[in-house]
Amino acid sequence: MTTKEEVLAKQTYKEDGIDVGQRVYYTLMGEQNTPKREQLQAHRISRAVGSLFKLLREKHLISEKALDEILFDALL
Repeated sequence: MTTKEEVLAKQTYKEDGIDVGQRVYYTLMGEQNTPKREQLQAHRISRAVGSLFKLLREKHLISEKALDEILFDALL
């Protein structure tokens, strides 16, 4: 059975040195098999949310553990 840590590493791009905004963006975008208009909308939303979480981490308003929980929940 896959552990939570394995899911976080693979599906939420959790790796050393990755920018928080990019990690959130890649997680939210996921696999793109949708029409262009929906892809563009998902891209814009994912960039905005990724930037928000990056800012929250930089200001120490959200922990890495809390970010992991949010991204993990987003996959369910």
